[in-house]
Parts: sequence; structure tokens; C-alpha cells
Amino acid sequence: MLPTIAQARDWVDRGIEVTLIDPQRWLYYSGMVPEYLGGVYDLDEIRIDLERLAREAGMSFVRERATALDPESRRVTTADGDEHPYDLLAVDVGAVNPAVPDAAVATKPIFRIRELEPTIRDALASPSGTLHLVIVGGGAAGTEVALNVTGRFHAANRAEDLHLTIVEQEDHLLPRFPAGMQDYAASRLRERGAVLRLGTTVERVEKRSDDALVQMRADGAGAAQGDAVQGDAVQADAVLWATGTVGPSFLEESGLPTDDRGFLQVTEQLRTPPRPRIFAAGDCATIRDRPLPKVGVHAVKQGPDLRTNLDRSLRQLSAGSVPPASSLTSFRPYPVAPLVLSTGTREGLWTAGSRWAAHPWLLRLKHWIDRRWIRSYAPEQWGNVGWRRLLGPEAACTQA
Repeated sequence: MLPTIAQARDWVDRGIEVTLIDPQRWLYYSGMVPEYLGGVYDLDEIRIDLERLAREAGMSFVRERATALDPESRRVTTADGDEHPYDLLAVDVGAVNPAVPDAAVATKPIFRIRELEPTIRDALASPSGTLHLVIVGGGAAGTEVALNVTGRFHAANRAEDLHLTIVEQEDHLLPRFPAGMQDYAASRLRERGAVLRLGTTVERVEKRSDDALVQMRADGAGAAQGDAVQGDAVQADAVLWATGTVGPSFLEESGLPTDDRGFLQVTEQLRTPPRPRIFAAGDCATIRDRPLPKVGVHAVKQGPDLRTNLDRSLRQLSAGSVPPASSLTSFRPYPVAPLVLSTGTREGLWTAGSRWAAHPWLLRLKHWIDRRWIRSYAPEQWGNVGWRRLLGPEAACTQA
């Protein structure tokens, strides 16, 4: 969506009214959040000021959550009850974690994960502080956070004060990733004292006065491969809910076509099939007949195509018609989506398809990609940064 916001100034100058609806002033970059929790980044270094971008583009900024979409009347309703009409709509609302308990911090929407930082910081600020952390979900998000948080405690010589439990329903961490990558991550976490509960399902998270009780059930083949523990309940000062994602409920309620997880179905032109005035991109959208992993590289790659197709649609609408699909750009995803995870050390963990590798230069590559991307939208923090800083090797812990 950010390339679209950057294009908005041209549309406004042509007399088009452009409105941005978002419940948050700040957009948090998911690729940098785990290292924020690892102490590598400050908060201002991982976020983009949407209000500033909208103001500079001449857009109206509505700081509310979208709660309903009516394709018939072409209106979006926000949480305050206001209705916002549209002639052309772009939806990029991301994904949410399903069934998040009241006592847990969700990883989606991504801005919620920052709520974990004060708990980590307070534990490290006190010489006698401890942290009992449970991460529910051992996919890429949960594992990368775990690697960075354990690295942060090790760097502070406080490894014994972190009691980390990762609960994963599948038989391995990082399901659907290469086996060697799974073993690498599991070994690093066990070396740092983390307990892995594999083949295990969380049945309930009970909120108590000062903490939470996570009740679980070992029911998979992976339970035998997990770490030996006593009992089926774990006390937690904080619970991170890093499970799979679904689409925000208002998308399915709109009557537009969605997949079995509630994500909007779109064509290769990122347009909803029955409503050519509605486009969608990022995690909230699924391309028909070509479902893609919900990873950032695809969302970023869709950004320029979304901007181009919105611009072409606006020009065609001004002439009195909706553009045919043949006049729009088709999104072409990466044949194999690359992914680089930070590990809490100076090694980066890279994978593409069935291949994987771990090396210090891979962390530098991740920093180069992340920092170059955010520099365009957060000039206050990254605008004057040189290439050495972009390739910086900073990590939560300098030891493996």
C-alpha cells in the first residue's frame, strides 16, 4: 500500500479525493519487529508515520478501524459508525490471529506485538527480574521472536532469568520449512534454555491477577520429540499468540468471494472478480488458483502493481468506464519466495524452497533489505544512513 500512498499526491493534484483509513498512526514493519524485541532496534526505527505520509500526499486520514464493507452501495463503515463512500477501493488490511485469548498478545495485526516489549524491558531492568514467556506457535513469526528474545537475555548475561516455552501443534518447529532449518532453530533455542512443546495444543489460557496459566494437551507424534516437562500447565508472565492467520471478519461479511480462511479472492490484477472497482493486496488477499504463503516478500512485490492498476483505473473511470483486465498489470510472484530470519546472533537464517543456509552475511543481507526498504518511508530515522549502517551486523547477542 505504501507505493499507492506515494502516488496519491499526483491523484490529489488531478482533483481526486483520496482517503486513507487505518486505526493506527504508525505502520510497524514486520520484518524488523523480532529484532526490536531483541533490542537491536528502537521503536522509532521500525515504524512509518502514516499520518505524515497522508498529510504530505494531500490525503484525508481517518484514524479508525474499518468494520464493514458494502460493495452494493460502495461504502466503508468504520468503528465510529461513519460511512465513507468510494468510487475505487484498495483493501490492504492484513491478517489477524484467530481466537486470541484475553491474556495473550497477538502477532497479527503486527502493531500488537509491541505490547510485549515493556514486559521484556522491565524484567531486564531489575537485577532480580525474571520472565516466564510462553509463545504459542512455532512458525516463522514465533520462532524468530524466540530466537531474538533469548539472544537478548544472553547478551545481558541473564539467560537463567528467562523461562521460555514454545508450544507448537506440529511435530517440528518451522513446519513446512526444510528439515535442516528446523533442526538448526530447535538446537539454538534448546542451547539457550528454551523448552519446546511439540505436537501439543493449547486448550486454554487462564488470565489471573498477576500472570496467566497456559493449559495444554500433548496429542501429536511430535510430543515424543519435544522436551520432557512436568504437567500440562505452564505459568506465564506473558503469552505471545503466534498462530496461523485469517482474514478480518468484515471481509467475509461483505459478501465478496473469500477463501476458506476469510481472505479476499482476487485475480492476477489484484482485483476482486465480481467488483472491478475493488482491489486488494497483501496478506488480506489470495490470488485465485495461485495461493501464496503469507510472507512479506509477496506483499512488497504487489505494492507497485497495485499502484499501477489503481492509477489506470482512475484514468479510465474519469473517462466514464471501468478498465478491462487486459489493460491492467498482472502480478507475477517470485517462483520461490526467499525468506531471511534473524536468529538473535550475528547469523541470518535464509531459505528458498527446499534450500536453507545460516551465515553472518545473511544477516547483513537481511539488514540491507529491511533498512533500504524502510528508509524511503521513515527519513527521520533512516534517510541519512550510509551503506555501512545498512549492512550492519548488529544482533541481540554476538554469540551463537
